[in-house]
Amino acid sequence: MSNDLVVVGAGIAGASVAYHAARAGAVVTLVDAGRPGGGVTADSFAWIGSAGLRTGPAAALRTIATDEYRRLEAELPGLPVTWSGSLSWGTTDAAPEAGPGQEIVDAATVATLEPALRQPPEWAVWTPGDGAADPVGVTERLVAGARAHGAQVHPDTPVTAIRRDAAGRVTGVETAAGPLSGATVVLAAGVATAALAASVGVRVPAGPSPATLFRFRAPAGLVRTVVNNLDFDLRQVAADRLIAAADSPERTLAAVRSTFRGAANVELLSTRVRQRPMPADGEPIVGPVAQAPGLYLAVFHAAVTLAPAVGRLVARELVDGAVEPQLAGCRLDRF
Repeated sequence: MSNDLVVVGAGIAGASVAYHAARAGAVVTLVDAGRPGGGVTADSFAWIGSAGLRTGPAAALRTIATDEYRRLEAELPGLPVTWSGSLSWGTTDAAPEAGPGQEIVDAATVATLEPALRQPPEWAVWTPGDGAADPVGVTERLVAGARAHGAQVHPDTPVTAIRRDAAGRVTGVETAAGPLSGATVVLAAGVATAALAASVGVRVPAGPSPATLFRFRAPAGLVRTVVNNLDFDLRQVAADRLIAAADSPERTLAAVRSTFRGAANVELLSTRVRQRPMPADGEPIVGPVAQAPGLYLAVFHAAVTLAPAVGRLVARELVDGAVEPQLAGCRLDRF
């Protein structure tokens, strides 16, 4: 690989790769069909947590997710991240279990953490180290950081194909505004990744998966943590705004009103459905592509949670020539 990079996609994943690579000394060009963070990133629930699934190729990445955000906050002061902790209950029929960094709390403790709850659950899992991000704000800060380290940024510039020379090595990309050269192309283009890779004969087993986000008008301070239960993932994003990740706007609105005191006038403002990139096994696809020298993939879910960790590790592989063990299970050749 080479540290002369074209990063395709300025969602939070591509922005993180561009920032970390530029900071490490790479010559970086970042290109996107729209504005930074303007795709599915803009409608992400953006829960940052290190707990949860502890198996699979990305287990090591999930474990370091919150630490990586803390590092990024130190590098980019003012990063729009809120460390509220999270409360989860009733998501399974099994007795609650606490993983690393978690504790089981009783109803009295839940009531102190979420005082507007009508009926605090008997038990909940409290993860005090969890937080949430403003995904567009974080993406914009990453892009600004990349620019500060010399990256060139081309918004509103759709990439139409990957360029290769006669020997089959990647040499850059074709765009609607003309070619962009780079010895390595990083595909972090979300749902467009598979089609762009196919232009050079590479099959990426990832497809679109719908992600629904509801926005509500709500009283200030109604919800204080990231709340996760069978009805919704819910958090307060502004004095008078809530967002929820759930399936049905009607059921979600009814559940919010019935779950919290003072929520009778909560109002649904919008429903957005975006297509997030989902690898076939749900795990990240990150790494170089043997059959297309110079091509590197970075497509994964959950992008907001994992972006700082993946961006740093990808930069180390591309700029320093390292082989990162935390990415070992994420390669395309596992399929």
